[in-house]
Amino acid sequence: MNVLIVDDIVMNRKLLRVVLEAEGHQVVEAADGVEALQVLAREKVDAAISDILMPNMDGFRLCHEIRNSEQFHALPFIVYTATYNSPDDVRLAQNIGADKYLTKPAPAALLLATLEEVVGQSSTRAAAIVPKVDESYVLKQYSQALVNKLEEKNAELQNTYAVMERAHQRILELNDDLERRVNERTVELEAANRELSRALTEVKELSGLLPICSYCKKIRDDQTYWHSIEDYIVHHTKAQFSHSICPECEKRVRAELEVLKAQMGKTP
Repeated sequence: MNVLIVDDIVMNRKLLRVVLEAEGHQVVEAADGVEALQVLAREKVDAAISDILMPNMDGFRLCHEIRNSEQFHALPFIVYTATYNSPDDVRLAQNIGADKYLTKPAPAALLLATLEEVVGQSSTRAAAIVPKVDESYVLKQYSQALVNKLEEKNAELQNTYAVMERAHQRILELNDDLERRVNERTVELEAANRELSRALTEVKELSGLLPICSYCKKIRDDQTYWHSIEDYIVHHTKAQFSHSICPECEKRVRAELEVLKAQMGKTP
């Protein structure tokens, strides 16, 4: 048979197409009720499976239009929805002439069995006298269903907004805490860097007990090598030497030179 799938979500139509074509059925598609009526006007369709919540024309209105059509009033019509699932929605679908009401996602076996059932009853519907539907009552039910759905969606949006607001506030708190911790860590790192710099400076300074020879005045390093005081200081500090002579040493040297001159003067 040729089945019309009406749904504004492409993936939903693809899933139904796979199920139906696997059983040998042909499929035509429409994204809303307006497109569905256009398809019916140009193709022979044996049954329709329609979502409810769609743009331009929803599933309730599509079913109502089909049942009021002299040409298509007997078309088997299955409502297949995930959004309109309250008892009032089911009653409205029945009042406007839907043959079956299924809730997404339905098992493939149930879909196929329902399709076979409504198609088998189509001849009975075609031969039956179609009762006059109270338009005002149907419109009242239809309007109430739309209001209920809008209220439900509004409640969902309000709840989502509250969740997002709490999440946003939490993000702000986390950002403030992160900024505070970064600042504290920066201060700690700067203090540690200053301490490290001071420690490196102190490493270059001589401190502690240094082994020094009582006679030659050389200093022993950690590897037991002996160095002159000048070499040791140069290798262990940043200090540089400029050679001179202190006043006391100068006096001593001059005295020694005078003695040496006197001794040389006595020498024949």
